[in-house]
Amino acid sequence: CLLFCCNIDEYKTLHITMAPLTLYRSLLRQAKSMKDYNFRVYAQRRVKAGFIKNRHLQGDEASAAVAVGVDQLELLKRQATLSQLYPSARSVME
Repeated sequence: CLLFCCNIDEYKTLHITMAPLTLYRSLLRQAKSMKDYNFRVYAQRRVKAGFIKNRHLQGDEASAAVAVGVDQLELLKRQATLSQLYPSARSVME
């Protein structure tokens, strides 16, 4: 649908601007899937802080930051899987 609504340059611009937002949502979703409270809150805090720190990047720097974010997403997926395999006792905070 997007390809028919706008020309290819507008689509590329839309894709570049939406990639960080999609990555942000994916990282937060994975962080929320952590079983342990401390790891979950830490991951959410790191995701938010990283995006706040890098929000003014543009061009190649932004592309490099998104690539690092994708690597962090893969790491977070592995950690979430491990936290589900080996659950810990519930925290007082939960």
